[in-house]
Amino acid sequence: MKRCPACKIDYFDEMLEFCLDDGAKLVLISGSANEINAAKTSNKQSPTSSETVNLTTKKTPEIFELKGANREIQVQTSPPPETISSNLLEEKVNSQSFKVLEIAPIIISLAHNWWQWVYLHNQYYYSFTTYVFSANFLMWLLLLVTGIVVGLLVLKYCPNKGYAYTGLVVLAINLLLFLVPKG
Repeated sequence: MKRCPACKIDYFDEMLEFCLDDGAKLVLISGSANEINAAKTSNKQSPTSSETVNLTTKKTPEIFELKGANREIQVQTSPPPETISSNLLEEKVNSQSFKVLEIAPIIISLAHNWWQWVYLHNQYYYSFTTYVFSANFLMWLLLLVTGIVVGLLVLKYCPNKGYAYTGLVVLAINLLLFLVPKG
């Protein structure tokens, strides 16, 4: 058994080194088992509500300020840990989404370029309507529109705009090469 020399509280946990009330170093008390049991039963008083600490609050105090002549205390609290971890997770997901979104315009423009040279370059159709409604042309058109839309979204919302500019330039060159008559 250990006792606090300052407040005279007995502790039966041999692992404790300091008093939980005032922080003083505990002193080892030698005694018989009967004395310790008697001390245990005599010290079993339930604490009053003013002595207990409520640990169920979700907000922890962060900053204390003294204000005014009457010294009223203003407490600013930080958000609960669940909110912090969900905010960090949300930030991480958003930053990774931005990275994927930043790379998307160049990938789409390169896919559009590949589709144009592999499927549309030497394709011959009987009429204009069969050419426009062919699967190859519709896929080319879909890649063009998607590349432009994603490039513009990246320019508006993402901090890194280099891939968006490059992708839009590649799409513009592909469109010009498509429109120029083949000699």
